Amino acid sequence: MFWEGYRQFIVKEVREESESAKSFFLTPADEEPLAEYLPGQHLPIRVAISGSRVSRCYTLSDCFNPQHYRLTIKRERSSVNGTVHHGLVSNHFHDHVSPGATIEAKLPSGNFYLDPAAQHPVVLLAGGIGVTPMISMINSVAAAETSRDIYFFFALRDHRDHAFRRHLQQLAAQHPNIRMTVFYESLLGGEIYGVDFHEQGRITLSRLRERLPGLDMEFYLCGPGPMMASVSEALLGAGVNHDRIRTESFGPSSLTFGAPPNPIEARSEKLSEKTSEKKEILIDFARSGKKIQWNNSARTLLQLAEQNGVEISSGCLYGDCGTCMTPLLSGEVEYLHPTGVTVDDGACLPCSCKPKTSLILDA
Repeated sequence: MFWEGYRQFIVKEVREESESAKSFFLTPADEEPLAEYLPGQHLPIRVAISGSRVSRCYTLSDCFNPQHYRLTIKRERSSVNGTVHHGLVSNHFHDHVSPGATIEAKLPSGNFYLDPAAQHPVVLLAGGIGVTPMISMINSVAAAETSRDIYFFFALRDHRDHAFRRHLQQLAAQHPNIRMTVFYESLLGGEIYGVDFHEQGRITLSRLRERLPGLDMEFYLCGPGPMMASVSEALLGAGVNHDRIRTESFGPSSLTFGAPPNPIEARSEKLSEKTSEKKEILIDFARSGKKIQWNNSARTLLQLAEQNGVEISSGCLYGDCGTCMTPLLSGEVEYLHPTGVTVDDGACLPCSCKPKTSLILDA
């Protein structure tokens, strides 16, 4: 079953998965069949917030179920210099989306998925809410009742963030081919060793070696950037081929801040702002018919678009999913960090770049 553009869905149930994460169960408003997806793929969604339509991609956190889609969303918040910043879309879901609410969604998509037809053993490594594609993969293997070996490593700050705890414990108990190791960085009291968690600290190569029959496997990683970088580098250093390591990163939803710059960077940024003002960098969103002057109030082109009601679908907000890739019809951009996706010629990733010159974007 396929559909074009956005389709309306009704939230049928909201379920708490941990102190910071909730699951939202979506059914199609038109009651037509749902499109199937591969375990690990995401759902591009669109919601109305303060009069603007904002797009995101959230992983489908279950194996395919013809009755509903499930999204599990963590409330994103962070503190910079004592100021708390909230994720725009994640907090909207937690505070305002309840049963009966309507959201819009496109067809499921994404290149980070487990091949359900394959039978070779795989290693799944998740950090925090990076468990969402892994739960889809694990549930798919369990539902198929195959003997495929799954080695699942789940790293958490503490038990308060432990989403799907009882479900995962039951799966591991019922399916001997699903081997799970949970890491808590901190113990707060009341945790049961061997039940709630198995190791204290972080995932390291030595701990992987202790629990794996070998490293000649396929590895799937999803979690915070530093965790994935550390584990990926360790695996590469141990001789694992690059093409056997698949990663999917995520970032806070619409957190409009960056790390505090050092004094030299701050002076450089001020000079850059003055230069930009003199050059009057103009961003022309051609399809939307909006021309907006860049003034550094936004950190990225995606944030500028959202501030001005220009719709650009986005997912990871770090250049790793490619959802926001937009044709760059004219001008030049600069990236704030390396991106996981190779940018097509004549395009840019608005979530991760800002303008060097005036631009014309096909958005």
